[in-house]
Amino acid sequence: MSWRKLIDNERNIAVVGIISIASSGLYAFVLAGAARLLIEIDEESCFIWIGIPVFVILFTVHIFVLPKYLRKAGLID
Repeated sequence: MSWRKLIDNERNIAVVGIISIASSGLYAFVLAGAARLLIEIDEESCFIWIGIPVFVILFTVHIFVLPKYLRKAGLID
């Protein structure tokens, strides 16, 4: 494997990972905040019982879905 191919693979992993973490965190934060306002539970338990599971689920979904869309957008090769 050449160095060029190795660097391209590392860049793709970093781009997909960073975008997945950021988007999953944003959606989990918004969903937990909305649930906190609607259900009227305290902030700490809402982010533990709603925010963390939603983040984990969205992160795994984004890892599998995002590379296709990022390739179409030209962000990764």
